[in-house]
Order: sequence, then C-alpha cells, then structure tokens
Amino acid sequence: MDRLGNYIPPHVIKERIFVSGGAFLKVHQFGKEQPKKRMFFILNKNPKKDDRVIIVNPTTQIEKRKKYRSSEVLVEIKPDEYQPMKEDSIVDCESYNIWNKQELENKIGAGEIELLQQLPESLLKRLRIAVSKSKTLAPVDKRLVLGEEEMLSSPNTED
Repeated sequence: MDRLGNYIPPHVIKERIFVSGGAFLKVHQFGKEQPKKRMFFILNKNPKKDDRVIIVNPTTQIEKRKKYRSSEVLVEIKPDEYQPMKEDSIVDCESYNIWNKQELENKIGAGEIELLQQLPESLLKRLRIAVSKSKTLAPVDKRLVLGEEEMLSSPNTED
C-alpha cells in the first residue's frame, strides 16, 4: 500500500496519535462500501498505557444516523469545530471500533496512517459524554474512555 500523506517518521506519528483525542486518516472499508480515506478519533484517556484503543469515526450521513440512533449517542461536528473536517459530520458513539494497539502500531509502521491534529478538548468531552450513554460498549472498555472516576459518577454505566 502507498504511504498516505507526507512522510513523517513512525515514532513521531505514534507519539502524536497515542494521546487522548489523537486523530488520523486511514484507508478503510466498512461492510460493502468502497474503501476510502476515513478519519478516526482515539477516545482513550491514556492510550499510551492501554493495550486496546476505542476509536470512533465521523460520517457525513447525518440524517441516516439520526434516523437509527438515539440523540444521546450522537455528536454532530461542524468544520469550524475541527479544522481537518471539510463537511458537517456526525459521530455515532454506538458505532465504535476496538483496535488492538499493536495492530494500529503496525499500520503506522507500514505507512497506512496519516496524522491529523489532536481533537480539541471541548469536542473530546462531547464524544466521551456520548460514549457514557452507549448501551453496547462494555464497562471495561468504557473505563478506557471515561476513566475510573467518571465511571463511578456516571449513572448510565453498570458493571
């Protein structure tokens, strides 16, 4: 596979992606859709120490997501909120991915990842609130996103 974007050494990409709110582009295929360059956000509180990373991705199919999901797990994002975003988008926090950190590190080493700027704290906070409302993300994985303190104070999470 060709390298995405300008060449940035893999160790620099790892340092900048494995942070709370790390963001990147990757060619990815969902289901029967055509593979295309997609944006992904890391939601873990401390992805440098975690073995798994909880990742969400925005889509421009806003109305479709609103039709099938509760508004409490959806986060709309405007391009002026996050500069790399080119169109109004939505993140469905019930449609998350759990990736093994080593798998993501291998993709970085293979040049399959293009670094994006880190998510602003205000956007990351909105995404975490939506994740806390997820009915399908296991508590052990919610802890990676919310941290122990927020898990204990959140009425919507159960062990």
